[in-house]
Amino acid sequence: MHRTTFAFALLAIGLGSASVAAQAPVALLERADPDRPRAERDIICRGAAIPDGWILVDDVRSADMCGGDNPAVLNLYNVWAIERYDVKPVGATMQVCANTPLPAGWVLEDVYRSKEHCGHPENPFQPNVKRIRRAR
Repeated sequence: MHRTTFAFALLAIGLGSASVAAQAPVALLERADPDRPRAERDIICRGAAIPDGWILVDDVRSADMCGGDNPAVLNLYNVWAIERYDVKPVGATMQVCANTPLPAGWVLEDVYRSKEHCGHPENPFQPNVKRIRRAR
């Protein structure tokens, strides 16, 4: 397990500047408890494929998973928070990372900057979060 974690840490460091699309095929889905049924919010390793019906809502640091015991990996916000969007009722809103594709049936309501979410930008003019609403 430690070799896998170490290998993932090296992979994450090497791909840190690559696009998410380039990372998804090579990253592993690592969950804290793989036998636990998914809730409406979950966490996965950064770069892992996001399951259908789920959307990226934040990136966080975790020393307990996804190579977080390595400070270089931990500093990259090594974990993604994802939420289900496919079970939300019409009219529901969500705050998601701005670089996330808009799901079918959802409309964009607002784009803004939040230093505490989705990349944690220093630039005050860099929008990183968007509010979306389910239209159908």
